[in-house]
Amino acid sequence: MTKQEFERLLNESLPLDSETVAFVATWDGQRPRLRPLVFVREGLRFHFATARCSAKVRELTAFPHIESVVLLKQGGHLGQLRLAGDVVEVKGKALHAAWDAGHGYDATMYFPGGLDDPDLIAFRLRPEHIAFSPPSGGETEELSAAWFS
Repeated sequence: MTKQEFERLLNESLPLDSETVAFVATWDGQRPRLRPLVFVREGLRFHFATARCSAKVRELTAFPHIESVVLLKQGGHLGQLRLAGDVVEVKGKALHAAWDAGHGYDATMYFPGGLDDPDLIAFRLRPEHIAFSPPSGGETEELSAAWFS
């Protein structure tokens, strides 16, 4: 699969304007934890958002290496995008640019101050491992991490 083919399939099954939840595996120091987080896609960049005071944030800050899965729906079929890598906090202009480009999540729904609300925290994933299973069926493909930098 080429990068252009992947982008086309991703746009069809996970449009930029979709409200999406990613399931993220974090580590609490003793065991893995599966956490739902708001998922925002900025082209081929991926972001997660949650409340700053949550246990998820303590886990992501202490152990920033995660694995996540996003379910892809299309025509009654399910696929998945599996991502693994490190997360880094995004704020200020970079955060606003990502949300403007991803435009699928209204931060004011949970955070009255929107993207500038002090209770909102967002992370960008730096993927090291990416696997894509299209909703249309077919084999799972391992994708180049270089596409996502």
